[in-house]
Amino acid sequence: MLDFQASTIVFTVINLVVLYLILKKLLFGRVNAVLEARAALVKQEIDSAEASSRQAEAYKSEYESRLTDARQEAAKLVADAQTRAQRAYEAKLADAETDAKKVRSEAEAQIASERDVMLRGARNEVASLALLAASKVAQTSMDSDDDRALVDAFLSEVGEQA
Repeated sequence: MLDFQASTIVFTVINLVVLYLILKKLLFGRVNAVLEARAALVKQEIDSAEASSRQAEAYKSEYESRLTDARQEAAKLVADAQTRAQRAYEAKLADAETDAKKVRSEAEAQIASERDVMLRGARNEVASLALLAASKVAQTSMDSDDDRALVDAFLSEVGEQA
């Protein structure tokens, strides 16, 4: 069995106290210094990380502000481009309408000119037919200029009444 002696217990306690004091003097001081240095380093890293986080937030807000400004500028440029395009479209449309009116008036003038030419040709033909009919009726030749002027005057008078 185990025998407990008072001297062994006292020597063991004294050995433990001496060992504790030696370890405290030599080891615990250095370990505590290392632990305190490590704690200071961790605190410094945490502070640095927080500062970086704040700076990143500042950069993020600045980036978002610039992005918003860029979007607004892009929207303004698009609106300006649409306005210019609308104005150009309206100008082209006005030019096209002007050209169409010009072509129409030229066509109407050409049609009126051709109509006058056709009417003169038809009058001349009618005058010739009237002279021919009158000569057949009178059995005489009616080719003189006076006869033709008489028929033209008659046709003009009849044309005005119609």
